Amino acid sequence: MLKLNILHLIVAATAGTTIFMLLRESRGRSMSPGQLFAALPFALVTAMLLIAMQSPDSRQPLLWLAGLAVGIAAGVTRGLFLTLQLDRMYSRLRLPNGRDGMWAACLLALSVLAAFGASSAGLPNPILEVGATSAVAACAGYLVGRAATLWRRSLTAPHSTLHHSSP
Repeated sequence: MLKLNILHLIVAATAGTTIFMLLRESRGRSMSPGQLFAALPFALVTAMLLIAMQSPDSRQPLLWLAGLAVGIAAGVTRGLFLTLQLDRMYSRLRLPNGRDGMWAACLLALSVLAAFGASSAGLPNPILEVGATSAVAACAGYLVGRAATLWRRSLTAPHSTLHHSSP
């Protein structure tokens, strides 16, 4: 039986907030360039708290860091090829095909649930819990790499008039 504590609730809340913060982007609506980073603190806190909640003998920080590094590399790659529309007059940007961030946030939340399930099952081999924690780190890294690359691209992107942008 899963013994809930306050950390479980905080991790679940930060995972949910990550999804909520990416709703506008996933719908293809305009946003300020700074909003690219709105979900990142929540995703990173989710990943860090999840590894902190593991029992010390089952922690695998190298796998967690590897997941983070792979996620950052994948996010940078996606950020380089994602369509970016920027209205310099109103300092707004839009990602017409930006649903991948929402998919990463949903995978992050599902991996959190898998980690909770694995820890509550009390399996002698914590491979599922370690794998789920590494997947959460990879999702957080993906969001970080993607947002940083898109922000960097927005500094030199050509102007596009966003006719249907909403503040």
